[in-house]
Amino acid sequence: MKMAQKRILLPLMSCLFAWSTIGLATLRAQATPQDLIGTMVETINSKNEANTLKFLEEWMVSKANLQQRAKKFVGLSEQGGPFKLVKQSSVTSNEVDAIVTDREGTRLVFRLHIQTKPSLKIVGLQIAPAFTVEGPDSALDKWKDLNELASQIATPVHSPGMAIAVIRNGALTEGVVGVRTSQSIDPVQTNDVWSIGSIGKSVCTSVIGRLVEMHKLTWDETLKQALPGVSMKPGYAKVTIEQLMLHRGGIPQDLGFRRPDIDRIVGKARTGTAIRARYVADILKRNPIGTPGEKFAYSNAGYALLSYIAESKMGKSYESLVKETVFRPLGLAHSFTGIDVLPASRPSGHVEDENGIHPLNTEGPIEFLFAGAGGGMYMSMGDLAKFGQAHLSGLNGKDGFLKSATIKWLHRGFLEQPGGKRTYACGWGIERFPGLDWSHSHNGSNGTQRAQLSIFPRSGLVISAAVNLGGEKQPSPGLQAVLAIAKRFAAKG
Repeated sequence: MKMAQKRILLPLMSCLFAWSTIGLATLRAQATPQDLIGTMVETINSKNEANTLKFLEEWMVSKANLQQRAKKFVGLSEQGGPFKLVKQSSVTSNEVDAIVTDREGTRLVFRLHIQTKPSLKIVGLQIAPAFTVEGPDSALDKWKDLNELASQIATPVHSPGMAIAVIRNGALTEGVVGVRTSQSIDPVQTNDVWSIGSIGKSVCTSVIGRLVEMHKLTWDETLKQALPGVSMKPGYAKVTIEQLMLHRGGIPQDLGFRRPDIDRIVGKARTGTAIRARYVADILKRNPIGTPGEKFAYSNAGYALLSYIAESKMGKSYESLVKETVFRPLGLAHSFTGIDVLPASRPSGHVEDENGIHPLNTEGPIEFLFAGAGGGMYMSMGDLAKFGQAHLSGLNGKDGFLKSATIKWLHRGFLEQPGGKRTYACGWGIERFPGLDWSHSHNGSNGTQRAQLSIFPRSGLVISAAVNLGGEKQPSPGLQAVLAIAKRFAAKG
């Protein structure tokens, strides 16, 4: 369950450097930000851990965890290098951007955060897809309808199928292409359901918002207050509901699990609520990774806590609450949770390796563990777009399944990183791509399918898209669809 606009090659990308004797000597004497990033791109491919550590010690502002960082940086170079500098795209007083390509030719932007006073030092490095600074791909400018656009996107990435839904000024249009599974000719249908992965976080915060409206919870309620009698480390006691939704509670991230960990946590529990109770107990026995409100750290575990709090307050399973507070009020007839019987005919997930495309689906207790983070949630792209439309209407001042004031509260964005440009709200990433209007978005993946939901409040535009193939290639197919459609229809300026 990974977040909206996941950075390529993360989480190794907070800082990335390599070193050579000549380059370092030159930089000491007369380094400019341009020199620094140029030398970095040249030396990063050396994969020398000792020299990387030396460079970090010399140039980094923060001296914390340098040895661990050096190991990760070398691993990143092994994963994506050699990196080739294409051009330097912009320079400001606190950052310099360079467009590079990795060994597969994927265009990336290396954004070097710096300080220049009292001396030139490196604050960190972020790596993102180049489209975040270059804008949408012009190769997708000439599509005639959504079916054609889906084909143009799905074919080169080898996805068996794709679905796109667009609501523009209240009118729904849909497009599909391909097959439900690579081992059949069964075509994708517009009402097919897809795993939405971490887009389910915005569903979770909608449930929490409804409970706040019902006076069952408050935004500033603490874990100690929300879970009376539940044992927890002292560092968790003052974490608030708001901080959980904003990924600022110091909760372990739990971005993935190995099978032994799942078996240990689940034990003999079988129902979703019982499984989540054991998971919550496991989370709260571990040490926090930060103090409440200290930093942004994207956490599936934090959203598992939210789902368990919701069901504990209401005496009903989280899945039942999703249906009662979101699916039914919005009339989402093609949306399902982990306790439902899914349609027999639906797109299968797939993975790709050197031997081709293979069907694979995520199932079992992990779906219950991560229910609040989007596990076990399936929606048609039309239904997902309608959910987005309900949030867009709330942002435009209209009460609906939630009050407008609640939705506006859920969409307040806070910077993910100091000095950064992307903000995160409660299950929504808020950002602006070159040439486009501001968007509120989230993506999701269960490892075998990928989905995207984006709304453009100023333009009255909602876009959802999904493919039945996992992977990490960026921009994701769903985001490619969003950028291509928004380029044509979203307000500029």
